[in-house]
Amino acid sequence: MFLPMEEIINKADKLHDQCKHDEIIEFINQQEDQDNVNKNVEINWRLARAYYNQSDLEEDRDTKLKYIQTSLEIINKFIPTNEHPDLYKWWAISTSGLGEFLSSKEKVGNAPKIQEYALKSLNLRPNDSITLFLLGRWSYSVASISWIERGVANALFGKVPNATYQEALDYFLSSYQIDPTLIRCIVSIADCYTQLKQYEKANEYYTIAASMTPKNKFEEKFVLEAKNKI
Repeated sequence: MFLPMEEIINKADKLHDQCKHDEIIEFINQQEDQDNVNKNVEINWRLARAYYNQSDLEEDRDTKLKYIQTSLEIINKFIPTNEHPDLYKWWAISTSGLGEFLSSKEKVGNAPKIQEYALKSLNLRPNDSITLFLLGRWSYSVASISWIERGVANALFGKVPNATYQEALDYFLSSYQIDPTLIRCIVSIADCYTQLKQYEKANEYYTIAASMTPKNKFEEKFVLEAKNKI
């Protein structure tokens, strides 16, 4: 039986809210009406999201990489012809996640495009907590490059983008104001305050994160990290 596209979307969102990413993948891929499913932007960015989120739960590196690559393959089919905030967002998130498996040159090469697509997504949907968190994480990563590493990278790979811990903090705080349940963001806020030597504020946010109940084993890591940093 062919399910209406709207029904598929609604069920995918419900499963997402329950952190059942593997079930989303199975549910969408088992739909009988694959011709129409494969053409539907709203279904496919949700499928890409599920693949990426499932990658966060995988311990095996090869499996994790496969899920991230699949997420990107899905997004790349639609981005050229669709100005869509979720396509830009999940391209940026998936490409950022892929960095764990890339060379330094490839990561540096991807950095400007990750920022560009994240900003495009934010421009289309200004109050998206995940996109704001992504930009905070991007800024924190760039700010963490030492001047020695930056000099070497500039010489070998081309100009490296600039960012500061304060810029990262501003993005993280904006994300937190919209969605105060994102544990990883709260830990990131505390990390920024640590880098800015505002240790009381850092401890305040580590304490908040440490007191939260994780929704899955991925979030458990950040609760434990917060407890260890108090």
